[in-house]
Amino acid sequence: MLYPEFSKYKSFVDPQNPLVNAYQTKAGDTFYVEPGFYMGLQGFEEKRAKDMPLIMKALEAMVALHHQVVFTADYENPFIEKTGYVYKEISDLTDPLQIYVEDKSRGSDYGD
Repeated sequence: MLYPEFSKYKSFVDPQNPLVNAYQTKAGDTFYVEPGFYMGLQGFEEKRAKDMPLIMKALEAMVALHHQVVFTADYENPFIEKTGYVYKEISDLTDPLQIYVEDKSRGSDYGD
């Protein structure tokens, strides 16, 4: 799947993880974007479009700081495991920026 937000990076296929998009920066840093993380990013893009440049800048800074990052939906249950990589969730980017999306979804009020 193509993620247009990451088109400025060199994409590559990791033979051990072909289902997860992998990217390399001009500096040689590498990062992975798991599908669950991308869904979260799309949620912010839908509800907080004006903040997307800040979020993407934070993502770039995270990669530059750690050099090897897996962006995941849940760091406790990642889709892939990469030795030497740090795992970051969407909230690791958005919370320090004080960019929040309230999840108002809830179960039905009707009983059985």
